Amino acid sequence: MKMIVAYIRPVKQDEVVDRLRRMEVPGASMHPVDGFGLEADPSGDESYGPQVTPYAEMVRVEVVCSDGRAEDWTQAIAEAAQTGRRGDGKVFVLPVTNAVDIRTLQTGDTVV
Repeated sequence: MKMIVAYIRPVKQDEVVDRLRRMEVPGASMHPVDGFGLEADPSGDESYGPQVTPYAEMVRVEVVCSDGRAEDWTQAIAEAAQTGRRGDGKVFVLPVTNAVDIRTLQTGDTVV
């Protein structure tokens, strides 16, 4: 199993969800997060007003899938989230060694 973790622009969240639903992804988790990257001021100096944050607002998308689906779902997220501008985000694929469905106590690939 794999876990896909993507950091995307909030304005692209609906497009990513729509793309995943069309691919019949059974579910995903999304969380608002703050981060920094090359688009933020690397010195941390406030070269902006108090109404502006030095952090980039992003959405963390998490999806767990079988090994065979990871590449397609990763590509779909990246394509749907892309604007072509700095700060579009990143997609990571991590190994998942086990999973447990709390309601049924089933384990392994049958959970996802």
